[in-house]
Amino acid sequence: MRIEQHDKDILKEYLRSGEDKLIELILKYAERQHYTKYTPPLKEAWRRSIDGLSQSIIATLEQTDLVPELGPDEDFSADPGTEFGVLEAKRHRARGVKLAMFLGLMKYYRQAYLDLVDEIRGFHHPASITLLINRFYDRVELAYCNEWVCTDSEVQIKELSDSNLHLTNEKNKYLTLFESLSSPVILCDIEGKVDNYNNAAGRLLLGTSTPGSRYYAEQRSDLDPPALQQELARMVVEGNRQLDLEKVYQTPDGEKTYHIQIEQMLDFSHKLSGYTILFNDITERLQWSRQLEQINHKQTLLIEDLNQTRHQLVQSEKMAAVGQLSAGIAHEINTPIQYIGDNTHFLQEACTDLQSLLEGYKTLLTATKQGQVASGLLSDLEDQLAETEPDYLFEEIPGAINQSLEGVEKIATIVSAMKVFAGPETHEKVETDINLAITSTVNVSTNVWKYHAEIMTELDPQLPTISCIPQELNQALLNIIANAVDAIAAVTGDGEQGGKGRITIRTGVEDDSVLIEVSDTGTGIPEEIRSKIFDPFFTTRALGKGIGQGLNVVYHTIVVQHRGTIDVQTEVGEGTTFSIRLPRDSQTASGKRESLAG
Repeated sequence: MRIEQHDKDILKEYLRSGEDKLIELILKYAERQHYTKYTPPLKEAWRRSIDGLSQSIIATLEQTDLVPELGPDEDFSADPGTEFGVLEAKRHRARGVKLAMFLGLMKYYRQAYLDLVDEIRGFHHPASITLLINRFYDRVELAYCNEWVCTDSEVQIKELSDSNLHLTNEKNKYLTLFESLSSPVILCDIEGKVDNYNNAAGRLLLGTSTPGSRYYAEQRSDLDPPALQQELARMVVEGNRQLDLEKVYQTPDGEKTYHIQIEQMLDFSHKLSGYTILFNDITERLQWSRQLEQINHKQTLLIEDLNQTRHQLVQSEKMAAVGQLSAGIAHEINTPIQYIGDNTHFLQEACTDLQSLLEGYKTLLTATKQGQVASGLLSDLEDQLAETEPDYLFEEIPGAINQSLEGVEKIATIVSAMKVFAGPETHEKVETDINLAITSTVNVSTNVWKYHAEIMTELDPQLPTISCIPQELNQALLNIIANAVDAIAAVTGDGEQGGKGRITIRTGVEDDSVLIEVSDTGTGIPEEIRSKIFDPFFTTRALGKGIGQGLNVVYHTIVVQHRGTIDVQTEVGEGTTFSIRLPRDSQTASGKRESLAG
């Protein structure tokens, strides 16, 4: 029967990708038919044989397009497709496995592959694939049966002898490894008695003065695992396969703490055959852990002290800024207060003069009604009218009143801005009008910038409110404005001969953020310090002019508290633009450190 190339390709792909599936199938049959009494129950122990058989089937597919049949004169053991099966037969025979047992197990290998083929969809001619699997296993079985019966007794005896020597060498290798372990390991029987232990466990069980004959004694089941009888009994009662605990033991090297792991040992048929007990010395690790805890505690205290110190420094700088603002605000309020006072005095005197003039006219009116107007009365009234100058007063009084009202309005504007700038004392986020916050900050800081710069605002009237801490945001804006003024002052000097610079503040919406841009025409930021401008205590000001917290407060407010971003675009000699983006949804936003570009 011929096999189509399409079906060959599908089968090869499934054999390469279905290794784990085949292992599960054969292990299911081995456990159900009790072959695991003699073979390992672990999946990895079956991988070698599955891989070898799959590769042999693939090699058969690549050799021919025909299903290999069974010829009467064929030497099946010389077929490359059956070579792996013959080698496996030799290996199992050397271990003392009988032909019938091996042949029976191979029947279930065949069934596992047939089960896999039944699950595969897409074959054009599935019957040819099923026949291929059956003929392959027929040839393999014939090959190793022929090899098995053709091997005489002397060869088989030598194989068993060689296998026994190999097993002895393997046993010695693993015993050497077992004895070389620095961690104590104890093997117990199902009753919890010691069956074997390594040298490290011997020191723990017997101490250093025990004679070698005692340590190497064949029968050691009179020993009990150290103070673990209750734990072993609990594992039996509760049916636990593993138990972890810590215990302190007095050893020849002093008191030590061990992490102890107890696990069940299972034989090939999954029956309990005993326990393995592994002791891991964690004494030093616990000491390091305690030392690390002490160090961490000290570091925590130090960080708290540093944070408190930083908070105090920030508050100190804020208070200095508030003091500077207060002085500026007092100066800004003083001017309108002065001309309101002057105008009030003028109006008071004008009222007095006009009231006196009015009394003179009342006297004249009364005398006129009585027909007794004395010549001196008119002369006195004329003199009083000339002295009072009512025309002048009526011309100046409206101006004085308007000027006073303007002063009152200016004071009200400053007070209102200061009220918004200071805001209620809160550390919670509230819905805030960013445009109003900017306007208020600009108004209360007039005395900071008016001698060196003009401020232009381009505020988006449709800007949405956002959730933020108003006081903190206002302080950050004030710090940026103050920095811009310093940069401009370095260019313009006192602001009179050198002219004034310009600060432009813009707002808008960008994606899911509110954008605030503050641009200045100052000196720009030199490349060598751009990466440091947000660092705490970094400043380019002269000693006593600042402690380097201004832009660090900005960074902490925008990035840490409000999970926004700061981008800085700067060019030496041209100016700097700070671009602040605050998330409209503060719950889902994530903070991002600033980027700097020149």
